[in-house]
Amino acid sequence: MGWPVGFALGSESELTERFGVGVAAIREASRILTARGIARSRRGPGGGMFVIAPDRQMVTDVARLYLERTGVDRAELFDAWCAFEQTAVASLAATIDAAGAERLRALVKWNRSASVLDVAHIHLEIARLAGNKVLELFINTVAELAMAPGGIASPARGGTEWWQEAHVEFIESIIAGDVARAQLHLGRVVEHLKHAGGRPRRQN
Repeated sequence: MGWPVGFALGSESELTERFGVGVAAIREASRILTARGIARSRRGPGGGMFVIAPDRQMVTDVARLYLERTGVDRAELFDAWCAFEQTAVASLAATIDAAGAERLRALVKWNRSASVLDVAHIHLEIARLAGNKVLELFINTVAELAMAPGGIASPARGGTEWWQEAHVEFIESIIAGDVARAQLHLGRVVEHLKHAGGRPRRQN
């Protein structure tokens, strides 16, 4: 049936009767569905187990735990991020519409006092606008882990004006359909983030 969001799986008593099993089996099945972010119990009249929307944060949390436990290098996160987003950029540059262009331009007009961490929102929006759900998941997960304060990677600090200018050039290249130039700007931005520390230097 595909289990659409909001679909009622049934109450505990209904499920035990339907499947001919004991309460313990139904509760264990419910625990598994809840732990995997598939369904959630609702108590009271009309309650039971209901299918919930997928939560991307669960994927990020599991990925964070795995990568921390395996000792992933900070630079590897940025390299993976760049590789995934290069593909998304190529797709978006060929399909972006006026609404998408307006959305990206609005995101680069942040306040000068904003943190460099704000650049992550631009890249996550590029992933969403590209329309590839697999790429969106991977880019969101890797970028969030790479930029997370107190996480695997330390947040970048640098000149906000440079970051804004670099992203304006990046976004305008995507909007113009210039894939090669957009990918070049992306590579430079991610490389600066990877080696963040001091104020990034302008590259021509």
